[in-house]
Amino acid sequence: MIWIKFTEIKKAVNELLKERYPPPQFKIYGKEIKEGYDAPCFFTEILDRGSRAETKNFARGGVTVKITYFQTEKNELDQLEKVDEIKDLFGLFLCVGNRRLTIGDFEHDFIGEYQDILQISIEIDYKENTQKEDTAPLAREIGVAVTQG
Repeated sequence: MIWIKFTEIKKAVNELLKERYPPPQFKIYGKEIKEGYDAPCFFTEILDRGSRAETKNFARGGVTVKITYFQTEKNELDQLEKVDEIKDLFGLFLCVGNRRLTIGDFEHDFIGEYQDILQISIEIDYKENTQKEDTAPLAREIGVAVTQG
């Protein structure tokens, strides 16, 4: 059984953003940074939406990716351009390792005290193969003794 790792999802999201918004012009931070960040920048966060068994061998899971964009100077047109660019960037799938995770809902909102900070929410759904690998050794030879009784 191989569960997808949240760290792998986070790395894939950050790499995708870095391709479109390369450093040092744009920086990408995690939620642990509270102050001292340089704008323009993105903060990325992965929120678990839980998982549940669908069948004996498959489970369904999902995460929400939050991307928050901080500008040097407030500019709504720039924010809306970022929404369009990031929507195009993610498309229908997010490649994580050798897997393609389905992009579900894509939404944006404005947060903060003055409702002037762009935050994009992307729902990602996936299925997991929960079938356990058989670790018992394979029989190489079988001995059969036939007796009449």
